[in-house]
Amino acid sequence: GVATTATPRPGRTPRGQNRKVGGVAGETESREHEPRRGAAGGAWSAHPAPLASAEEAAEAPPHRRAPAWDAPAARSSRRQPVPASPMEEPRDPAERCSCRNTDCLERPLRRLFEGLASVLAARPWPFLLVPLLLSGVLGAGFIFLPQRQANDIERQFTPTWGPAKAERDFVRRHFPHNDSERFSAPRLPTEGAYAALIAVATNGTSVLEPAAWAEVLQLNATVHDAEYERLCARTAGRCASPNQLLSRHATPPVPGSLRFPLNDSVFLGTALGGVETDGGRVRRARALKLMYYLREDGPGAQDSRQWLQSFLQNITSKVAELRLVSIQVTYFTSLSRQQEFEGNTKSVIPLFSVTYFLTITFAVVSCLRLSCIRNNIWLASCGVLSSGLAVLSSFGLMLFCGVPFVVTVANAPFLILGVGVDDMFIMIAAWEQSLRKKEKSSVKSLLAETYTEAALSVTITTLTDVLAFFIGTWTAFPSVRSFCLYTGSNLDVLQQNYKRSELSQTPVRESQKPIGDKICLDSSCSTRNL
Repeated sequence: GVATTATPRPGRTPRGQNRKVGGVAGETESREHEPRRGAAGGAWSAHPAPLASAEEAAEAPPHRRAPAWDAPAARSSRRQPVPASPMEEPRDPAERCSCRNTDCLERPLRRLFEGLASVLAARPWPFLLVPLLLSGVLGAGFIFLPQRQANDIERQFTPTWGPAKAERDFVRRHFPHNDSERFSAPRLPTEGAYAALIAVATNGTSVLEPAAWAEVLQLNATVHDAEYERLCARTAGRCASPNQLLSRHATPPVPGSLRFPLNDSVFLGTALGGVETDGGRVRRARALKLMYYLREDGPGAQDSRQWLQSFLQNITSKVAELRLVSIQVTYFTSLSRQQEFEGNTKSVIPLFSVTYFLTITFAVVSCLRLSCIRNNIWLASCGVLSSGLAVLSSFGLMLFCGVPFVVTVANAPFLILGVGVDDMFIMIAAWEQSLRKKEKSSVKSLLAETYTEAALSVTITTLTDVLAFFIGTWTAFPSVRSFCLYTGSNLDVLQQNYKRSELSQTPVRESQKPIGDKICLDSSCSTRNL
């Protein structure tokens, strides 16, 4: 009951003033913490004491309890927990697909690859040797490559069901032609099988002059060998004339004796070039065209093709032997375009070695490490090799199945190489991320972590690529169809298993020694030295 007073600080109201020892109910708090009524009444102002929880308020002495009017404010100021939404609640891994669980495809694939990692970590050699053996067996299909080559440009690069082919068949049925007895070039539904020579007079002279005309006759006699006489398209029992002027004029035509373009029911518009006329009569002509047609019907069609190939190989040397002075000769055949396409394809083949060399170099440099344990140069090289195995397997399988090998297919290995190297770098990046997790040190756990991260994305992207290529097989162009078949069937399962088997060999040395114990530059160092 003894009152105690404290010396107040200057300018401040003493805290706990008039507070009695033992305390009396109703006089427990200082005036500084007492709430004050405003002038309007009813509203409490000032700085109320901190609110206590409901449990603390119930256990406090009566003189420490908050007033009843403070209870609503305390309840309203307290932050109530917000119930979790259905999408934020943790999901059961065994839950079925729903609006809350959308990894219906990813989850089973992850489990599949984890199981594959366990099998591969235990027995990696079958996954390494089986793709190699199977690629070698399928690669034997290249023995059919000469038979599968499709050299018909018109057939490969025009729509299969195009109206032009139907209309040509209509013309062929109603306007048949006979190359052996009644050949007529205007009745041909196609351009035919032919060899064309164009003689151009030199020094601005005319090809109808005696000197130039004599050399034209020599050139014509050179082409008319015994083989051509057997295969030529015939009219009235003899070979069709390559030029109407040669059959009518054994000597040079007299200047002014020919009318152009129609001379005595003979059309000269396709026989003479660079024509100068005077009153419709030919004064001079710079060029003369010779057309040598061969038979396309019957069993002689293949022989005609061989003669044209021989013509392309030997015509240059034969013209050089004639030592022509008054004319210059150029040539063209119905096979020239096809041979140019084939020549472009053959010119691409030497680039394969350059491309693979540059790709292997880039992969090796990217995966090179100073640590002998972390060095992945062999893994990078095998990743590039797996793309080569995919090309060997897919091409061999398609050749076994009889798919035509067109000139556009020769560009497919470049595309397959690019896709394969991309997948290799994805797997190596996922592998190095798995190594950084110290709790995963066994080969099985490292491969499982790598597969769940990399193999899933690689498989899905590869499946979309394969799907896109097989959709391309529905096109009406046979060349595009063959390209999509050869590229889409690159047997990604084989090359991915080969990559994974090579990947499984690296943790054997990487997990035996922590990285960073020693850095070495000698490639022959081993984990024992480290």
